Amino acid sequence: MKQHIIAIISASLLFGSCKLVNVTDVAPVNQLEDANAITSVEKAQSALYGTYGILNGGTLAFNYYMPAAASLMGLTMDPAQMGFGYGENNVPTEDYWLESMYSGGYKLINMSNHIITKTSALSGSDPRKTRIIGEAKYLRAMSYFYLLRLFGQFYDTTSNYGLVLRLDPVKDAEVIPRSGVKAIYDVINKDLDEAINETGEFASTFYASKIAARALKSKVLLYEGRYAEAAAMAKQVTTSRQRSLEDTFKIVFSKKTLNTKEVILQTPYDVGTNINNKAYAFNTWFVPSAYYKAFMKGDARDTMAIRVTGTRVRNGKFIAGTVDGAPANSDTEYFLRLAEIYLVQAEAIVRSGGSLDDAKVALNTIRKRALMPDITLNDPASLLEAIRKEKVYELGAESGEEWYDLVRFASKGELDIKTFKPNFMGKDRYILPIPIKSLQASDKKVVQNPGY
Repeated sequence: MKQHIIAIISASLLFGSCKLVNVTDVAPVNQLEDANAITSVEKAQSALYGTYGILNGGTLAFNYYMPAAASLMGLTMDPAQMGFGYGENNVPTEDYWLESMYSGGYKLINMSNHIITKTSALSGSDPRKTRIIGEAKYLRAMSYFYLLRLFGQFYDTTSNYGLVLRLDPVKDAEVIPRSGVKAIYDVINKDLDEAINETGEFASTFYASKIAARALKSKVLLYEGRYAEAAAMAKQVTTSRQRSLEDTFKIVFSKKTLNTKEVILQTPYDVGTNINNKAYAFNTWFVPSAYYKAFMKGDARDTMAIRVTGTRVRNGKFIAGTVDGAPANSDTEYFLRLAEIYLVQAEAIVRSGGSLDDAKVALNTIRKRALMPDITLNDPASLLEAIRKEKVYELGAESGEEWYDLVRFASKGELDIKTFKPNFMGKDRYILPIPIKSLQASDKKVVQNPGY
């Protein structure tokens, strides 16, 4: 592990000149010094380690800002010290987080493009080439999916408000208009299909694998409305036996990165190279919301998910502890947990018109682990609502999944977000605005989201 951490640091420094300011002001990869270019499989591997490092640090986009922003936009977190604008679903276009998330996502995409293009051009038949390219495709797909959920109308495949789509390393200052949502989903799905074929079998929670690609694709297919395919893909994950649920809900968050059985993809962290201050922020700057505290009452996960010390109420999933025996405020980000894929499977089965009994088996697998009684509902609409709520019980105050679920359900007319957030400003606030710097740099070729 320490060798991998060193590689990440080295590669991050190696490609430091590739840092993005925004998607329309990117340091072209052809400005890299020749000595730093991908001229061998070993250099490609180092570049890949550096690209993984974007998930764990740098802009903090993926392990801090994105989960915090979505949780604040949703139901489970409240700002304790600053308003941020996310809790009110009214974020200013000049917001620092906004720019960090947008540029951080495109930094990951640009580095992935660089690896895919340059590694593909390497001569020789070293089998590592295929795996490196597959992992880079996974990272590109993941970044586009995360950006689409925040900045594009992901809930409407007919919408023109997708993302700026780049599949090659940025070589010049050319500005590209946004592509439609369907085009973004097509790229994500193609990358994940190829990642399933090209990545290795699961070996570590810190790196992309075939099961990680299948798990992410099950979510993407669910969001895209391809429900039967989503259910089938999720089933491949839940029945693979490569990952299994932890014995208790608590163990997921006490194990963190140590010998976890359930986590499919997460970030490493330690007190030195991977320090991110996440545990401090998720307990001091953002606290469990009043809605979340009331919602969790009566659920067996309550006292683990929400910790009360005297008058202080804290997020129980990200509690400052120790790493290698030393105090640390750092923490991980659970990009994919097996528990979530069971719930993806349950929802996809119901929406595809599949067996409600099969859907309840998937749902109740999570409830059994939580020591909660089985759901016995036989009405599809009621069962879908039970699944949505279960995701709040299981995943609340973690990565903001409940916000994206609210948007998906609301866009289908299945709920009204104002029921949960009375001051919600309407569907134009389902997503965030494009950062003002990127709009200004695009010479009006990149259009803003409606309502901003």
